[in-house]
Amino acid sequence: MVILRLARETDVPELIELARNSWLSGFAGTAPISFVNERLARQFEQDWYPRHWPAMTVAEEEGILLGVVQVEGDEINGLWVAPAAQGRGVGTDLLRHAEQQVKASGHSRAWLTCSGFNPRAAQFYLSRGYLEVGRTTKHRGGNLVEEILTFEHRLGPG
Repeated sequence: MVILRLARETDVPELIELARNSWLSGFAGTAPISFVNERLARQFEQDWYPRHWPAMTVAEEEGILLGVVQVEGDEINGLWVAPAAQGRGVGTDLLRHAEQQVKASGHSRAWLTCSGFNPRAAQFYLSRGYLEVGRTTKHRGGNLVEEILTFEHRLGPG
């Protein structure tokens, strides 16, 4: 049975691996190789998770972390699901939990961003009631340009 709980500091090494593997599963087949290599070289997760784990919720089953999400105000940030757990409802459970956190904080809408290099994630959010409300571009060096999609979901009365 999958449970959602607050992250613990002892989760950090597993969170780093989970996020990295999830990121690779979302981007490796759709993003330019230079984008993937640059991200891997930065080791973003090694810096992020040791600093931000207190604001995260994890999905866990039998002691194994299956996914993670972070809420910052009305933003849903960093929703990642381990590749082996994708398609089992873990991401939906984490997303809905994050929406409840946003709503409990007094916000009437939740928003998030998604890379255009990750079309599966964009489809995931669209199929869960999110609307695309904007696009921006980020120059990643050389001729590489990443499109950043912004999604919004209105939270009903509670």
